[in-house]
Amino acid sequence: MSLNKRFAVLLVSLAFLSGCDGNSESPKNAKADEEYNLIITNNSPLFLKSVVVTVEEKDETHVNSFIDSNISVGEIAKFKMKNGNHNFKITLNPKKNYSVSKEVSEKFEADKIIAYQVKIINNEVAIIKKSEKD
Repeated sequence: MSLNKRFAVLLVSLAFLSGCDGNSESPKNAKADEEYNLIITNNSPLFLKSVVVTVEEKDETHVNSFIDSNISVGEIAKFKMKNGNHNFKITLNPKKNYSVSKEVSEKFEADKIIAYQVKIINNEVAIIKKSEKD
């Protein structure tokens, strides 16, 4: 087998092995995905290196952090939260920019997805809850 053919076979093999695990689903598709019940859409021009959700348990001694990474413009960070009331902090870590965080409290229920979005408002990065109309 020639060197060019071997190289082509190697590239095709790598493409199949790498798969496609992107986050660029629309919120409607995310609703069909029962695995996630907290989604954060990047509606800003920033590339987010990571989105971190830190959940404080009631006894304040146990903290869980969930991370989703490499969220481009229009893509969604997805998280699975336990049912019940939770106080948590959303932290955005954009590439070449400062981190932004927001503390929120939500009640998670079965078959309900809570959606937030990242926007630029008055030249500042903001994390806001999406309404049903958005």
